Amino acid sequence: MIGYNVTGKVLKALVYLLILATTAFLLVPILFTILGSFSAYWGQTMFSRGFTLEWYEYVFYYYGHTIGITLLITMVTVVVNVILGSMMAYKVAMSPNKNSRWMKLLEEVLTLPAAIPGVAIGLALAQSYSGLRRSGVLILIGHIVFTFPLMFRAVTGALRAKDFKSIDECASVLGAGPLRRFFLVIFPAIRVSILSGAINVFMMSLGEFNITFFLYTPYLMTLPVGMYESYASLRIEVGSAFTTLFLAFAIPLTYCMNRLNKSKTK
Repeated sequence: MIGYNVTGKVLKALVYLLILATTAFLLVPILFTILGSFSAYWGQTMFSRGFTLEWYEYVFYYYGHTIGITLLITMVTVVVNVILGSMMAYKVAMSPNKNSRWMKLLEEVLTLPAAIPGVAIGLALAQSYSGLRRSGVLILIGHIVFTFPLMFRAVTGALRAKDFKSIDECASVLGAGPLRRFFLVIFPAIRVSILSGAINVFMMSLGEFNITFFLYTPYLMTLPVGMYESYASLRIEVGSAFTTLFLAFAIPLTYCMNRLNKSKTK
C-alpha cells in the first residue's frame, strides 16, 4: 500500500514537472520576443546597444494604417458572423426537419470552410475575383467564410444543449414571428455562447495569415502579414514589436474566453 502511494506521488510530481517544462518551453520564445521589441539592436546579445521604443514608433508611423485595417476587418467579420452565423444556426437547430438527410448535408456544407486550408481559400478567391483585390473586399470575405463555422458551431451547440425547441414553439403560439422569437427569446438565453463564439471569431480573424497573404496589397495588409514581412526582411526588432502588439490584443481576449467557458460550466 505504501509502495502504491509513493508511486502515485512520483507520477503526480512528474506530471506537474512536465506541465511546467511545457509551459516554460512555450513562454520563453514569447518573453524573448517581447524583450527584443525594446532592444536597440538585436545582435549577438539582445541589449548590446541598450533599450529603445524606436521600433514601436516605426510600426505606428509606417504601419499605423495596418493596425486600423486589421481591427476594421476583424470587427466587421465578428458583426457579420454574429448575425449570419447565429441566425443560420437558429434556422438549422429549430427546423422541424433538422434530422433529415438534406438538413444534415446543409450543416456539413456550412461548416466545410473549417476543413479547407486557408491557402486554398485565399488562392480560390484571388483567382476567381481578382478585380476586387485592390478594394480589400476579398480579404473581408475570406475572413468571414473562414471563421463562420466557429460562430455556427458555438450557437448550434448551445441550442442543442437545452430544450429550446419547446420554448421557441411556445413563443410561436403566442404570436411571435421568427425574428422576434430569435432576438427576444433565444438570443438572450444563449448570449454567453454567442459572446464566446464572437471572441473566437475575433481571435481567429485577428491572427489569420494564410488567406490574407494571397489577397493583400502593399496598401491593404493586416498585422500578421506585416509581422511576416518584418521577419522575412530580417528586421527582427520590428517584427518583435508587431508580435508584442498582437499579443496585447490576444492575451486579454484569451482571458475573457477562459472566464466565459468557466461561467458556462457553472
